[in-house]
Amino acid sequence: MASRSDEGTPRRAPEGSPSKGSQSNGSPSKGSGSTGSRARRPELSSIRAAQRAVVQLHELTTRDIEAVVGMSKTDSGNWKVIVEVVEAHHFPDTSDVMAEYSVDVNAKGELVGYSRGERYLRGRPGGQ
Repeated sequence: MASRSDEGTPRRAPEGSPSKGSQSNGSPSKGSGSTGSRARRPELSSIRAAQRAVVQLHELTTRDIEAVVGMSKTDSGNWKVIVEVVEAHHFPDTSDVMAEYSVDVNAKGELVGYSRGERYLRGRPGGQ
């Protein structure tokens, strides 16, 4: 997620931009001389889609993300990522209130929608 500048100091890549070294030929993509032409972006990988879903869901909800528990690609080309979230911390942690969120991420890695499923207690299979 964070890339390093030449000085070795961590810095974050701008939103939606590929990280350093992610281009196939290593050169900056600046059109081939004709105005208005844009280089085609590589397809968003499943790992990158999951990472973007986790970061953006956390920014919106401020809840602790526990894990990515599922994902699939939709017919529209978006990624549907299922994320397990701690809704409320309790002691002992087996009493934590959990929820699964369904997060939709588009081909650019932007969150385009999310919804929370039912809440359940940690360690209780099937919400019992």
